[in-house]
Formats: sequence, structure tokens, C-alpha cells
Amino acid sequence: MIRTQVYLDDHIHRDLIRLAEQEKRSMAEVTRDILKEGIQKRKAVDSSGKKALLAIANMGLISDDPYLSENHDHYLYGSPKKRI
Repeated sequence: MIRTQVYLDDHIHRDLIRLAEQEKRSMAEVTRDILKEGIQKRKAVDSSGKKALLAIANMGLISDDPYLSENHDHYLYGSPKKRI
């Protein structure tokens, strides 16, 4: 293990002390467990946008507009088409 120091807000420190007392464990053990849980949750979050892109691709939307990429504001927001 690596020893490190962390600055905590007063209320977080008090909560850690209470949890450690309730669980009859050291504050360090409780802190490590909470950090492990939090890290696992963050690792599980997909922030790549891959799911959103796949959902859009699976919608089956097909356009015959050869200038679709230039006119995306028209299709998304109703702006006038740039090229017709």
C-alpha cells in the first residue's frame, strides 16, 4: 500500500468517523472501501458516446440529401438549408 494524505471537509470526516465506529473498522479501511466503490462506478460509465451513436445508427434514418452534413442544422433545428 501507498501512504497518502487527503484534505477532507469537516462533514465528510465526521461521517467517516461515524461509519468506522458503526462498522467497528478503522477509518482508513472504510475510506479505502468507499474509494474502491466510487472508482468502480466511474470506470463503468461509458462517456465515449458510442451507445448514442449506435442508437442513432439503428434508427434506420435514411436521407437522399447529398448535402446532409451541410444541412444538419435544417434537419435538427429547422434552419434554412445551406445547399439545395
